[in-house]
Amino acid sequence: MLNLLVNIPSEQKVFLAHVRLAMEQYFGEDQRRVDHALQVTRYAQELLAYIEADPVLTLTSAYLHDIGIPEAERKHGSNAGKWQELEGPPVTRDLLAGLGAEPAFVDRVADIVGNHHTFCGVDSPEFRIIWDADALVNFAALLPTKNAEQAESILKQHMVTEPGFQLARKIFIQ
Repeated sequence: MLNLLVNIPSEQKVFLAHVRLAMEQYFGEDQRRVDHALQVTRYAQELLAYIEADPVLTLTSAYLHDIGIPEAERKHGSNAGKWQELEGPPVTRDLLAGLGAEPAFVDRVADIVGNHHTFCGVDSPEFRIIWDADALVNFAALLPTKNAEQAESILKQHMVTEPGFQLARKIFIQ
């Protein structure tokens, strides 16, 4: 179960546990993808303490943001962002429908998943949290090779929330 700084009713915690399990089962043996989704979810969870957003929508989107990768690779021979955004929403819809999620909720998650590589792809706090949380994980491979000034410049250009920016500075610069 999630240990959150925000209050989530127990039935929604159970739902999130089912989303996590569905994601893990979908990725199967691809532990790297599972680990990435879990790291993004942990950062999203942390950012929720500072940004007013729907925690269930945010964390569901964090778990599923890269769910289109297997289909993108199978159909297009690439896991490029545009293919993830194309292939992720149908998988998201199937997984969440199988968990009994409300259609409006499924639509909102699929919208975030279908735009998570598009800067300002969805105008919502949940999307901005996913954007920054994903960047925090991805920057771990890029920013250690940069000096402080270069890293600061990259963060200023990329991060979309002040809490995300400050967390990135703490992790990568200070």
